[in-house]
Amino acid sequence: MALHLPKPRTTKPPQQAVGLDGLKVSVASAATSGVEKSKQVKSGGLAGLTSKVSVKQLRKELGNEGLRQAAIDAGRTPPSARTLRRWAQLGRIPHPDVLERAQRRAAIERLGGIDAVATKIGRSRSAVSRYRSGETNELRADASKKLRNVKAEDIMKRAGVLRPDGTPKKAVIRVKGGVMVRNGADEGYDYRIRTLDFANSDTPFTSEESRELAAALANDDHARVVALLERHATLDYPENKGFDTYSDQFGFHFDHIDSVHIDWI
Repeated sequence: MALHLPKPRTTKPPQQAVGLDGLKVSVASAATSGVEKSKQVKSGGLAGLTSKVSVKQLRKELGNEGLRQAAIDAGRTPPSARTLRRWAQLGRIPHPDVLERAQRRAAIERLGGIDAVATKIGRSRSAVSRYRSGETNELRADASKKLRNVKAEDIMKRAGVLRPDGTPKKAVIRVKGGVMVRNGADEGYDYRIRTLDFANSDTPFTSEESRELAAALANDDHARVVALLERHATLDYPENKGFDTYSDQFGFHFDHIDSVHIDWI
């Protein structure tokens, strides 16, 4: 008789992130997915801080012709008006390659168009055009970084994170999740589910940390968001006294994150 054994549990590998000061650390995938889910809560202070917009918004920004061109760029048959309406109603484009090109096209339009983006990142008009169509998957390293920064700045402005003079508002953060404090590579103390109110830390988030956090959210770099939260909790949260560094082996770490709420003041 065949044995019906349970399937082995699988754990997603940790994600690599670059925190402040260029420090490379590993963060739990369950923590990064928690940040991503928190973006979907309109009252959580994270709404709008994303490089991806809804299909309905894409259609509004690009129009039917813009979405058709994204499909053509992906090598697909231009969708009919009926298909475009269905995409908007369902809130999804079933073809990832078309969605990616539509997101690129919309982002470049928000930044003023091909010529404006070419000027901002120091590349030719044709290079930006090739990137928009997907003919070139990535820009050169320096241009790619400049584009990422310009896009993040625009997203932060639209989300109300930046003041009119361009200075960032400060982030007041509450995070709920499973946490662990590690004193060595093989040692850790599981504190189970806790809610951390970062407003009560000895040193609240600085303007620099707040900007870096908002930029990471805007770039959908959720691993970096977790790394920034962990670093601050390690060095500045009252209950974690005694730490003077943060790394994979030492400091405060999230096993998973249930929710993130941010007030920008």
